[in-house]
Amino acid sequence: MLKLDLIELADLVHPEKLVDEIIKQNPGIPTPIPVEEIARLAGITKIQPLTSDGFEGTLIANAEKSDGEIFYNSTRPRSRQRFTIGHELGHFLLPWHRQTTFQCTTEDISARTNNDWEIQANQFSAELLLPRLLICQRLQKYGSPEMSHIQKLAEDFETSIEATARRFVELSEYPCAVVFSKDNFVRYNVKSEYFEEQLSVWKGDILPNPSMSRQATSNPDEWHEIEAYWWLKERKGHDFPESVYEQTLCQEIGYKVTLLTYE
Repeated sequence: MLKLDLIELADLVHPEKLVDEIIKQNPGIPTPIPVEEIARLAGITKIQPLTSDGFEGTLIANAEKSDGEIFYNSTRPRSRQRFTIGHELGHFLLPWHRQTTFQCTTEDISARTNNDWEIQANQFSAELLLPRLLICQRLQKYGSPEMSHIQKLAEDFETSIEATARRFVELSEYPCAVVFSKDNFVRYNVKSEYFEEQLSVWKGDILPNPSMSRQATSNPDEWHEIEAYWWLKERKGHDFPESVYEQTLCQEIGYKVTLLTYE
C-alpha cells in the first residue's frame, strides 16, 4: 500500500528532489509507477479523460493546492496519458507553480517548450514515471547499452520509447547517445555525460548516408559499425575514435531512434 507524507514534500522545490522523496517513502513501489494512486494521495480527487484538440492536459485546483482535478487527452496512447497526468501532478505539487488552473498544450508537454513551469512539470513527470533510484539499479544490472534495454524499460514502466531512451542516456555511465529522427531527418539528440565527443548531426540534418539508420527497416538488436566521422565531429589535438557502433529502432510513420556508442 502506498503512502505519501505531504509535510515532507512541502518544502521541496526541485522536481528530482520531490520524486526522490516519494520513492524513498515507498521503497517497495511497483512498476509501472502507479501515477494515478500517487496523485490521489497528493490530493487529486478526480482524474478524468477528455477529448480535446487543443489541450493535452488540465489541472484545476483550489487556492491552497490541497484539492485538485486532472483531465487528460483520451485520444493519446496510454504512455502519453500517464506522462500528462504526471505533468499536471507536477504543477500541483511544485510550490512555485502558484496558478490554480493549468491548461497544457502539446507543445507544453514536449521538449520544445521554453516555459520554465512547463519544463519543470515535464521534468517531474519524467522523474516520477522513470525514477532515477529505480532506473540506476536496472542500468547497473544491464551493463553496456543496448536498444533491448530501452525497450524492456519502456515495457516495464509503461512509458514511451522516446521518453525512456532519453532517461536511459541521461543516467547511463557509458559513452552513449540517442538520435531521434523522422523521415531520415534529425529531430534532436541526447548524450550521456560520458559521451565526450561532439556529434556532427543536428536538428534538420539528414542521417549519415552509409548509416544503417537510413534504412526503412532494421533489427534493433543488431549492432552496426561505421567510421566515426560520419557521426562525430573531429577536433584538433584530440584522440578520435575509429568507429561508432549503432543500433536503430524503426517506429511508425517514419520515426526512428538510433543508439550510438564508441570504445
